[in-house]
Amino acid sequence: MQEAIFTKGVNMALSQTAMTMANDVELSTAMHNSIEKDSLINSQEVFTQNIIHRLDSTVQKELQFYHINLDFHFILINGGDTLSLKRDSKIKNGDLFHQSFESPYPDSSIDLAIHFPGRSTFILRRIGIMFITSVVLIIFTITLIFVILGYYRRDRSFAQQVKDMIGNLTHEFMTPISSISLASNMILSRSNKLGDPTIIQFASAIKEENKKLQRQVDRLLNLAAVENTGFEYKKETLDIHKLIADAIQSISFQLKQNEAVVNCDFQAANSMVYADKLHISDVFGNLLSNSIKYSTEKPVISIETRNLEQKIEIIVSDNGIGIPSREFGRIFEKYYRISTGDMHNTKGFGIGLYYVKTVIKAHDGTISVRSENHKGSTFIIILPVVK
Repeated sequence: MQEAIFTKGVNMALSQTAMTMANDVELSTAMHNSIEKDSLINSQEVFTQNIIHRLDSTVQKELQFYHINLDFHFILINGGDTLSLKRDSKIKNGDLFHQSFESPYPDSSIDLAIHFPGRSTFILRRIGIMFITSVVLIIFTITLIFVILGYYRRDRSFAQQVKDMIGNLTHEFMTPISSISLASNMILSRSNKLGDPTIIQFASAIKEENKKLQRQVDRLLNLAAVENTGFEYKKETLDIHKLIADAIQSISFQLKQNEAVVNCDFQAANSMVYADKLHISDVFGNLLSNSIKYSTEKPVISIETRNLEQKIEIIVSDNGIGIPSREFGRIFEKYYRISTGDMHNTKGFGIGLYYVKTVIKAHDGTISVRSENHKGSTFIIILPVVK
């Protein structure tokens, strides 16, 4: 590569020199006469020091333009006549760079040949600088890769520890949750027989709060399941409208407790999808729960469906506190929760929307969000339908 760069630079410099020399009649005549003398001593009678300096400075200037700062020797060739300004019997024709230019005399042309004695050293020096720079860059890159791999392994190990800890905690929670559920049912059953309204109220509260805890634990367990590389969804042909209705029914107590209203507008003619019933139902359950949690007024939720070619679009809108536009890119991240405004007052693990996106992606679908602060949020899910 360096040989090619050097050769191209010299040839372009000589080409420019030839153009300059062709326009200099005095210089061309002097060179022609010097070649005809065929003697260095006699040539100096005609080829004066001023002419030599002019030719030398012209070539040198052009070479410096291409960053070639080397000593060089002239050889002027006119047919069989040659004139060298410095004799060197070791010069081979392959070591010369030639450039022809027109002579002021008819049927005559002069070749300007240049020899660079230090050419090999110059090229090796250039290669050496590039070689050292390349080695330094390679060492730096390799070091950086190992540093990044170290950070990656550390973060991966930490993430695995967190995952294991959450998995262990959720499984540990299952036993007391089951015990609390059993105890609350027994208390509620006996209270109904005794007819004590206070105990019935407390037992009902315990039962409902226990259900909330159960749902949170189920979310963590479901998330751990879908993140497992060997996990397989149990997909079957289902009616998405039926799944939405089931999701609404599953949180009916929560809807009643918060005086929430759900309006459904199912316009999709083809609502059959190939999906996992449990996880897709949980997706809608998550979205509905979020609409209730993040509302300062009585929640009003609307669910619309419509067909788009071979897909179905499900739009879930609410009148909640909304999401700042700067948070759109992060709300689907694992464990991420918006900590500005009033949102931090609502409890949660920050896994709901991550779980939703994971499940939708596994069903070859997409989910996006539109929202404004204090103007509610709209989640748009697109899933392929069964033909």
